[in-house]
Amino acid sequence: QQELESNPELAVVCGRRREKFPEATAYNRLCDMEWDTPVGEAKACGGDSMMRVSAFEQVGGFNPALIAGEEPEMCVRLRQNGCKIQRLDAEMTLHDAQMTDFDQWWKRSQRAGHAYAEGSWMHGNTPERHWVKDTTSIWFWGLVLPALAFGTAWFTHGWSLWLLAGYPVLTYRIYRRMQQDRNWPAKDAALYAISCAIGRFPQLQGQIQFHQRRLLGQHSSLIEYKTSNPSIEQVRISAKSTK
Repeated sequence: QQELESNPELAVVCGRRREKFPEATAYNRLCDMEWDTPVGEAKACGGDSMMRVSAFEQVGGFNPALIAGEEPEMCVRLRQNGCKIQRLDAEMTLHDAQMTDFDQWWKRSQRAGHAYAEGSWMHGNTPERHWVKDTTSIWFWGLVLPALAFGTAWFTHGWSLWLLAGYPVLTYRIYRRMQQDRNWPAKDAALYAISCAIGRFPQLQGQIQFHQRRLLGQHSSLIEYKTSNPSIEQVRISAKSTK
């Protein structure tokens, strides 16, 4: 609140969201790393943030048609309106992602791909090219490269399969960047890099889903990755009570 009061250009401030049980599963740990965003002026915020009401109302608030990525999309409009977003070096919220299996991670990544596609479709023609680079990367790694590698394997006598070496190269580049830019431990950087490389495939699925429904004039439905299973905290409490 002090930041908003002292800087009239700020429309949104947000702090560090942390996963409540980062050591419970690798998927929860990935969420915690994903939320470890750089401190300072930012392009977007998450759902846990403090906003200036007047700025929020001037841009019309959240877009109710979006199933994901609604905060970054609104932040595009805020910044186009001359506002700024600030990521503070402060703790803000605890969140239990409740991701315990690969299927949940896949659906969450699919939802992210849908958000990238929709965000770039809405604001890709603006000067900042909102999420165009991310969307292009997903199409390249998720479809173009494997299609070239396998589609031309017969004509090239298998030589085109060497294109698949791009995936470990991509993984290593992300790994090094996370170590250098975020100073993450090697184990965390490796986990994050592998998830980013594999994640191109469910993200591609989400992008295809968005464009398919857009062309058919259909509304997108929520891609829910959480299940009705007990949360990790509930499981722990239950385990303690039975001892």
